[in-house]
Amino acid sequence: MKKVRVIVGAALACGMLQAQVLKVGTGASELADAKAAGAEAAAAAKAALGDTPAKAVIVFAARAQVNAELVEGVAQHFGKPLICGCEGYSPLTCKGNFAERGHGIPHGVAVLALGGDTEVTVAAECVLDGGFAASGEKLGVALKEAAQREAKSRLVLTFGNQHVGENQPLMDGFYKGLGVTLPVVGAAAGGQDAKEIVKGEVVTGVNVAVLLSGAYSFGVGLAGGGGDLAQKAAEAFAAATTAHGGKPVVAFVFDCGGRRGDMFKQKTLAAEFEAMRKAVPDAALFGFYGGGEIGTADAGERSRGVGFHIAVATLYE
Repeated sequence: MKKVRVIVGAALACGMLQAQVLKVGTGASELADAKAAGAEAAAAAKAALGDTPAKAVIVFAARAQVNAELVEGVAQHFGKPLICGCEGYSPLTCKGNFAERGHGIPHGVAVLALGGDTEVTVAAECVLDGGFAASGEKLGVALKEAAQREAKSRLVLTFGNQHVGENQPLMDGFYKGLGVTLPVVGAAAGGQDAKEIVKGEVVTGVNVAVLLSGAYSFGVGLAGGGGDLAQKAAEAFAAATTAHGGKPVVAFVFDCGGRRGDMFKQKTLAAEFEAMRKAVPDAALFGFYGGGEIGTADAGERSRGVGFHIAVATLYE
């Protein structure tokens, strides 16, 4: 019988730069050629990061564009071992999301490079016959040492094979393995055949967890259900941005593909994005439309696996 196996469980980079500032660079492309799109988005992210070395590079892209060529394009600007990511309906920052192009857009790549005052640890687990709870527990164990190392602000991003109905067992196992309660935000790339990127390699059926730790503060938000979907996004962002000092640097956003489909029909996708941008006018926005969200409205509570929700985490200098 097959068992859950560890793909990656090592720190990509850690420590502090001399300039104690959290730095983020993002870029997006809608070029049809995956390699060219990856290169264009990565070039913009690298330019925004400036002279600060990247400690992690996250890539979210439309389903047809997650392949080895996409990685090669991103790798023109960043080292392959830094690159992780996944497919989805599309990155939410691509302008094509708001045109009348259907539920998903065929070409969309977004890249985020993170550096400066942060520690980054990446783990990945393949979901085999051990199931989602076992996969989550292995992820938690892989991150446990880094998560308990220092009492800094700590946040976990997760994505991969973790669709609604499976994301709650994944979280139950994750917290069992981790041993502490940290906020987790993320979404499913899709099912077993969805593609993920781990250390520059394209894989399938994998869950990825990225632990961020630093001297910054952060806020979290989670909202779902029917009604005014753009207003729900505003509520999630309000929770993530209320009572936080400092300058918001980046907002990670994981939005339900089902919500996206409804908003496409209602022609309110642009209104939702405008609500996000209004909440953090000067911060980078980065995330994707997926299936099965993970998040929490309170950083002191465990995150949970849900559906038809939007999950947000905002980092502050």
